[in-house]
Amino acid sequence: MKQIYHLVTIQLKEFYREPGIIFWAFVFPIAIAGVLGLAFTTRGVLETRAAVLSTSPNAEGLSKRIESAFATTEGGNLHGLGIVRPKIQSEDEAFRALKRGELNLIVSEDSEGNLEFSFDPKNSNAQRDYLLLSNALLAESKMETARARIRTLDSKGTRYIDYLVPGMLAMGVMNSCLWGVGWNLIEMRMKKLLRRMSATPMNKLGFVLSFFFTRLIVTVLESILFLTFTFTVFDNAFFGSVWGAVAVYLAGNFSFACIGILVGSRAQSSQVGNGLVNAVTFPMMVLSGIFFSYKNFPEIVLPVVRNLPLTLMADSLRAVFVEGASFVDCLPACALLTIFGFVFLTMGLRIFRWS
Repeated sequence: MKQIYHLVTIQLKEFYREPGIIFWAFVFPIAIAGVLGLAFTTRGVLETRAAVLSTSPNAEGLSKRIESAFATTEGGNLHGLGIVRPKIQSEDEAFRALKRGELNLIVSEDSEGNLEFSFDPKNSNAQRDYLLLSNALLAESKMETARARIRTLDSKGTRYIDYLVPGMLAMGVMNSCLWGVGWNLIEMRMKKLLRRMSATPMNKLGFVLSFFFTRLIVTVLESILFLTFTFTVFDNAFFGSVWGAVAVYLAGNFSFACIGILVGSRAQSSQVGNGLVNAVTFPMMVLSGIFFSYKNFPEIVLPVVRNLPLTLMADSLRAVFVEGASFVDCLPACALLTIFGFVFLTMGLRIFRWS
């Protein structure tokens, strides 16, 4: 037991001697919990995101009825079930917002007071919103014959899988580049391979860019397999420009590879390297609207969230896949991703160390 005691003491001292390890072990998980808390709590309750079609005979009245039905307690909270902020939109605007993940549900009403709820039944959030709204509206309806019917949105572009696939593609590129470039650089430094290479007549820029081209080949193969699977199994939507999608894909690869170069430019231990890579990938996976809309976050942080590299790539791919965006529509996002790439590459080269 004395031997075990001394060995444990040595390992604990080694652990606490590295400030980076302490940060990633204790501070980083708390920070992530705070970010997730902001996304999934809105004053302690969920927000129902719905649109009222402007073609309804009394769209303004329907919107006010929805608000009043959910205003039975202080703060517009229906017995803790959620809050509703309905928007009056045209059918085109509502469906565009639905495709972008900004809405879960579309509500309309005919002249007889019958309600129609349009949503993807495979979307659990949409199901929840439908149950909340239909029960609340029918309970306060003055027309005894009023009924509610469901319009199932299962066509291409309106399903949750159509929202998910472009985001998953962008996330795969990010993970592939950061782990394939950043982690490889860290591992080579740990094995003293970079020190050997520094003795050769090698250009630093050419060396780090070789990781980008290598990872690009691997990532393309990974993406082809992923899209082949999704198109075969789910028949997901693709309405836009192929060249626009390719441009966004290449710009995203360049941006994330350069982030990987920056991440791997100085780290010398696997613990710090693992923490650095996770510090970049995990927050963006949460913030960038891969699995749920980033509209859940407070308005004050949305300008920052929209311009994160993963958000730019995911939103642009989603616009091509689901909304039919053209090559020209993709150019602003491609330009910004490329600028990000050059900034991260410059920073990485500036602080890069061989040993």
